[in-house]
Amino acid sequence: MLSFYFSLHIIAVTSWIMFLLQFIKSLQHQRINEGYVFGFLSLFFLVVTFYLGIKLIGFNHDIFKSGGWLHLKITLALMLGIENIYYFYKFVRRKKISLKLAEINYWMTYLIFVFILFLTLFRPF
Repeated sequence: MLSFYFSLHIIAVTSWIMFLLQFIKSLQHQRINEGYVFGFLSLFFLVVTFYLGIKLIGFNHDIFKSGGWLHLKITLALMLGIENIYYFYKFVRRKKISLKLAEINYWMTYLIFVFILFLTLFRPF
């Protein structure tokens, strides 16, 4: 059962980040219709990701003693979640973001996602 939830969690995280990156691109290029679709999907998978993550921790409470990798992963995921909610708020309020900021944020989000996957799969510390 644990491996089933872990697999769903990995799929949810990947979907969340994929839609978040597309949402940032749609904000950058002022595509309103795409923005709503990608924004809602990214928020949906954000909720699913955190729900499955909490469920996985509930299955194995001792994972908190396994090292700092989990704490770092949770911190980075919370940062991306706050970013997702902030950008959706700006989108709904029709506030523009600078093109340079959106481009930097796009690549930072991607790199953080890759690092989160690295932490999840290899548990380096």
